[in-house]
Amino acid sequence: RFPDILDDRIDSITQCFKKAAEEYDYKAQSFLIYPIKVNQMRPVVEEIVSHGKKFNIGLEAGSKPELHAVLAINTETNSIIICNGYKDEDYIELALLAQKMGKRIFIVVEKLNELRLIASVAKRLKIRPNIGIRIKLASTGSGKWEESGGDSSKFGLTSGELLEALEILEKHKMEECLRLIHFHIGSQVTKIRRIKTALREAAQFYVQLHSLGYKIDFVDIGGGLGVDYDGTRSSTSESSVNYSIQEYVNDSIFHFVDAANKNGIPHPNVITESGRSLTAHHSVLVFEVLEATSPQMWNEDEEIQEDDHELVKEMYELWDNINQPRMLETWHDVLQIREEALDRYSLGVLDLITRAKVERLFWSIANEVNIIASNLKHAPDEFRHMSKILSDKYFCNFSLFQSLPDSWAIDQIFPIMPIHRLDEKPTRNATLQDITCDSDGKIDNFISTRNISHYLPVHVLKPKDTYYIGVFLVGAYQEILGDLHNLFGDTNAVHVSVDNEGYQIDQIIDGETVAEVLEYVQYNPKKLVRTVETWVTSSVKAGKISAEEGKEFLSNYRSGLYGYTYLE
Repeated sequence: RFPDILDDRIDSITQCFKKAAEEYDYKAQSFLIYPIKVNQMRPVVEEIVSHGKKFNIGLEAGSKPELHAVLAINTETNSIIICNGYKDEDYIELALLAQKMGKRIFIVVEKLNELRLIASVAKRLKIRPNIGIRIKLASTGSGKWEESGGDSSKFGLTSGELLEALEILEKHKMEECLRLIHFHIGSQVTKIRRIKTALREAAQFYVQLHSLGYKIDFVDIGGGLGVDYDGTRSSTSESSVNYSIQEYVNDSIFHFVDAANKNGIPHPNVITESGRSLTAHHSVLVFEVLEATSPQMWNEDEEIQEDDHELVKEMYELWDNINQPRMLETWHDVLQIREEALDRYSLGVLDLITRAKVERLFWSIANEVNIIASNLKHAPDEFRHMSKILSDKYFCNFSLFQSLPDSWAIDQIFPIMPIHRLDEKPTRNATLQDITCDSDGKIDNFISTRNISHYLPVHVLKPKDTYYIGVFLVGAYQEILGDLHNLFGDTNAVHVSVDNEGYQIDQIIDGETVAEVLEYVQYNPKKLVRTVETWVTSSVKAGKISAEEGKEFLSNYRSGLYGYTYLE
């Protein structure tokens, strides 16, 4: 993790709001809020709060556990705390008592029944709450999270429900408590036009509520500010955006200033919850490549023998005479011979040595075909994915499900590259395989200069030399969403700061041990040791192993139990 990058992201976004305020003569305040669901790791939240004090940065909680964390971390009484998510009476009481003690808290109503509960608890505690209402806009975002907005949105009140909410407020004489409206059209919005449309719609809700006598003074525009993961600055890619931070902020301010000025009402204070944009850049996942495998091919100096099978001889002749004009025909013949060889092997009429020779010739021909096809302007569709199947497999010391869950779950693209030997040209292409026993534990989509590549350019592994690969922009959601597939736990973490004289390591955080991970799934490490000790003792008595071997096994078991979950 690089805390300095977090600081820079805060500075950049707040500076954009300052420029927009000057350009549009904005008369209210803007507030940057960090929704901790994006990355709840304590060092991350504390760094954001610490550096953000000068900007009065606030926090958002989307659950009861998150509210407990936020109340203890965010000690500045003037900074805003937004309470989102589903709420029970305990959640609401905790938030209102914190407000009573001086916290600047807004409880956002996601469902109508929450408003009745807020009114009841507030009356009992004798406090006038700061209430916000999440509005379900007709406008939607774009990209992977498009359905987070619009009619299919999980949260928010429709226009009719909003009017019903106003009646509830009027009934409880709490009209002045409604101070904020909130909307969210989805994370990682790829198209600025969708954002503009949503802002225009939301601005009219602000105007209409004022015309009904509700003095709303805050508008929370939610998240959506995207990250350009693939560097294309394109709205057609779900891993990119077609706008800058400044354009996003300009639109966020302009639409509310314009609507307010036209209707003679005050400018609202604008809140943005840009968690992904704040945190994505600050974290890098680094892992070691353990080994590599590649398709076995026919040696150039290897000759066909007289007693080789007819299928081997046919395949060899095709390889020896391959050329561009007959490339496609040759490839079809090769596929047919290979299929015939596999069928014969399954029927028991082809031996293992012959099958291996056919397969090595097949991969050699595939490699030749790929080389020829890559130089053609219009290669046949059949060869489009040839590079992928010919790529090496680099087995890496990480769990995709623990450290890059979005890569597996939603096909998120991250920038990936080797982090050393950068003065050497990569000569191999590879897909990345993790060390879980799951076939889904692989990465085979990578950023390239043209669309998406199915392989990563890498260097040949050198014996006894370590080789590391870095995955960038992983600071948002990845650590938090990661799971314990195959019981691989959190990785080691290092905090690095940079100054004019170089860099320094501020903190090293050990990853989880085997014992810690086993406790998550209700194994007692001490009981495990006792059980194994009993088993070893009985094995020694039975003469299955020596006493020395028993001691060595127990020593290895205990040290492994309190060691790292990944390979060392």
